Amino acid sequence: MPADADDSPCSISEGQGSLDEFSLIKRFFVRPEIGAGAWPSSSIGDDCAILTIGAVKIAVTADMMALGTHFLDDADPYTVGKKALAVNLSDLAAAGASPKAFFLSIALPEADPVWLKGFSEGLFEEAERFHCPLRGGDTTKAASVNGLPGKTCISICAMGEVEGDSYMTRGGAKPGDDIWVSGTPGDAYAALGSIWGQFEVPVNDFSYFKARMDTPTPRVELGQKLKSVATACCDISDGLVGDLGHILERSKVSAILYWKDFPRSEQMKRLPEKVQRRCVLSGGDDYELLFTAPKNKRAQIENLNEGGAVKVTRIGEIAPAAEPLKVLDQDGKSIELSKSFNHFA
Repeated sequence: MPADADDSPCSISEGQGSLDEFSLIKRFFVRPEIGAGAWPSSSIGDDCAILTIGAVKIAVTADMMALGTHFLDDADPYTVGKKALAVNLSDLAAAGASPKAFFLSIALPEADPVWLKGFSEGLFEEAERFHCPLRGGDTTKAASVNGLPGKTCISICAMGEVEGDSYMTRGGAKPGDDIWVSGTPGDAYAALGSIWGQFEVPVNDFSYFKARMDTPTPRVELGQKLKSVATACCDISDGLVGDLGHILERSKVSAILYWKDFPRSEQMKRLPEKVQRRCVLSGGDDYELLFTAPKNKRAQIENLNEGGAVKVTRIGEIAPAAEPLKVLDQDGKSIELSKSFNHFA
C-alpha cells in the first residue's frame, strides 16, 4: 500500500506496545498476488501504483463506509471486510466490468490487532474470490470527538476492465424496455428493520436476513453476461425504487412496476404485506442488479436462469418521461412508496 513520500511514521497504540502505520500495513494487508490475469504493478511502495493495462478501458468506483452508518457499531469485523469490498465489486458488476484491482484507505480509532485480523481476513477472502488484488491506499487515525474515539471509516476504490464500448451505464433505457432485477431484493432491509425495532421478523428467519445484510454477493458474472443485452443497469444499494430513479433520470424516462411480479424469498413471503413492500421496494443494501432491456431480448435474458447462480425476474417496463413512476398492485392500484435511503436527507 503506497504511502506519501513525505509522511513520517505515525505510531498508534494497540494496548500493548505499538503498531505503527507501516507495520500495520505489512502485517495485515501485504499479501501474495491474487488471481491470474490481474493487472501488473511496477511500483508497489511508491506514491502511486502504475498499472499496465494496455489500450483497454477501465471502470473505477469508490465507496466510503463507516461503522455506525453502514455497519452496526458492533458488527463482526470479518463481515465488515467482506462487505466493504463486495459493495465496490457490485458497482463494477453494474458496469459489466471484470474486477482487476482495488485501493483501500481506512481511518481507525486504534490499531486493534484482533479487529484488523478479522477485517483483513474477510477483505482478502472476497478479493481472492473475485481475483481482485489490493494495490494501494492509506491508513490514518480517526479523530476523536469530544474526547470519544472516532468511528472506523473505510474507503475503497476498485477498478475493473471493460472491452471496448461493451459496458453498461444508468443512461440508455428506452420506453417499452423491460425492467429486470436479480435475486430477491428486500432481504437485507428485513434484518435492519428488525434490529431497529420497526417490525418483527420470525426468529427462525432472522439469521437468513442478517446473512443477506452482512455478506451480500456482488453479481460480477451476471453483469458481464448482461452487457450485450441491457440498455441500462445499476446495483441496488439505497433501495430498488430509489436506485431505479437514477436510471430514469439519466435516461429521461419513467417506469411502471408490477408488485405481483416481484421476486421474494420464502422468508420475505412470511412477513406482513406492508412490511414486504417497505423492504422490497425501498429497503437497501441488497447489491442486486437492476437493469433494462428491449422486449426482443426476453428469451435471451430468461435463458440466464438456466443453471445460473442467481435468478433474474422481469418486474415492469419503461414508460415515457411524461408519466409518473408507478408501482401497481394486483388490482392495478398505485402503491404508496416509502423513501429510499439518502445520506443527510
